[in-house]
Amino acid sequence: MKDKIMSSMQKFSRIIIRPVMFMSLAGLLISISAVLKMEFMPTFIQQCGSFLFNLLTGSFISQMAVIFCVSLTTSIAKTKKNDAAIVGIVTFLLFLVANNQWLTVTNQLATPGEYGLAGTGQAMVLGFQVVDMGVFLGILLGCVAGYVFNKYHDKKLHKMIAPYEGTRFVYFVMIFVSIFLAIILSYVWPFINGLIEGLVNIISKSGSFGFFIYGFANRMLLPMGLHSLLYMPILFSPLGGTATVAGASYAGALNIWLAEIGSVSQITAIHPSVGYLANFGFTALPLGICLALIHTAKPEHKSKVKAIVLPALFAAMFAEITEPIEFLFLFTAPILWVFHGIVYGFGLMLSNLVGLNIEVSTVIKTVMNSIIIPMELGRQWLVPILFVILTAVEFFVFKFVIEKWDLKLIGRTDNFNEAENNIFDDESELSTTNRNYQLVVDGLGGVENIKEINNCITRLRIDLIDDSLVNKDLINQFGNSGIISKKNHIQIVIGMGVEDVREGLEAHIKKNQ
Repeated sequence: MKDKIMSSMQKFSRIIIRPVMFMSLAGLLISISAVLKMEFMPTFIQQCGSFLFNLLTGSFISQMAVIFCVSLTTSIAKTKKNDAAIVGIVTFLLFLVANNQWLTVTNQLATPGEYGLAGTGQAMVLGFQVVDMGVFLGILLGCVAGYVFNKYHDKKLHKMIAPYEGTRFVYFVMIFVSIFLAIILSYVWPFINGLIEGLVNIISKSGSFGFFIYGFANRMLLPMGLHSLLYMPILFSPLGGTATVAGASYAGALNIWLAEIGSVSQITAIHPSVGYLANFGFTALPLGICLALIHTAKPEHKSKVKAIVLPALFAAMFAEITEPIEFLFLFTAPILWVFHGIVYGFGLMLSNLVGLNIEVSTVIKTVMNSIIIPMELGRQWLVPILFVILTAVEFFVFKFVIEKWDLKLIGRTDNFNEAENNIFDDESELSTTNRNYQLVVDGLGGVENIKEINNCITRLRIDLIDDSLVNKDLINQFGNSGIISKKNHIQIVIGMGVEDVREGLEAHIKKNQ
């Protein structure tokens, strides 16, 4: 039972991450639009910035629920994904209309106040006033629609009504499921929302230590692929806080922050939820790790180590991809991962203690955020100071642990060899089409041993029938930055070209079946 629950959590984690893949680009463009909107810009540039900001927030940020619904439905569906997408969007619309109608006939519609529906427990979604579930609505409906789709997509009916079988029968079922959920959630969700608010209050009362716990747990869950189950609710749901910005209500730390940078002239303080985003885990900590790995390497291997860790450092600081640098020590020295998690959480806690009030992410995003937010609100003058402190802390912690226990990391063995140490290949090579996918198939025990292939942002995630058939040496010949095995589930860290690799692997398997 425990393994089944873990497997289900891992599967949900890799499915729910798909919409977030687009979030990084949207966040960057929103930051750019916020710069263009600043008062010193020419009027035409300000208008262009406002257009871009309204476009992105109105079409993406404000509609995360429907995006999650369609994404989850199609990701969960095992076949006929085009039909699943239609079922997903129709399910969402059915719920909105049914819920609105039920609130209307039962006289439960809230009356807008000074700030609209903010604080009433209801919200406008695609023009319908419904129970305010935020992104949870899309997650719930997407999971239900995906489950029903898999259960009934091949349903056969009597020949007289055969035109309504298969995926059309799924649509028929979802009409009644949507109505049922629309009615039930009108009464159940306010209670659930109260529990969420209580949990938020507990976290907020933990003060800076709450951010430490969040950061430490984030790193500890990453090797199992479950960290998205922690940060997703924080970034996009009321668990990360709620706020009214420029008259509109937002839930989730990232949603609140993006709203604030787009309305910076109308705010007088930064919401405390920014503490979840003041994260030096993409810049200072990777630099500290990089310096420690180079410093502790044998003199004759330092140049090789630099050639490996510097591209990985660049990926973290400019592309928000930390796996290449983190996976250099996770497998060979797990104790370092614990210390890394402690420093990671310490960085979030320290940022909150000293009052840093801007999102710290990649170098580019951090610089742009520092430009957008007034100094008296963001206190961004603290960024370079904290950067130096946390780089030094990570460096000395890693140096001490590596030397104390004589950890055999890259560059610290006499027979140091890149391939033998399973280190990260050049990113461009990983994204090329001329790859020997048969190495992966054979390394996974053959086609008949592969149950399901998926991917997240950087990893192939594969469910197997028999994990004893895995040959990691063969998989390593394909090129990767790490392999994580958890019984009948294996994760192969590829990098940002992972989606192309997954499609290539699936095409190879289909071609050779």
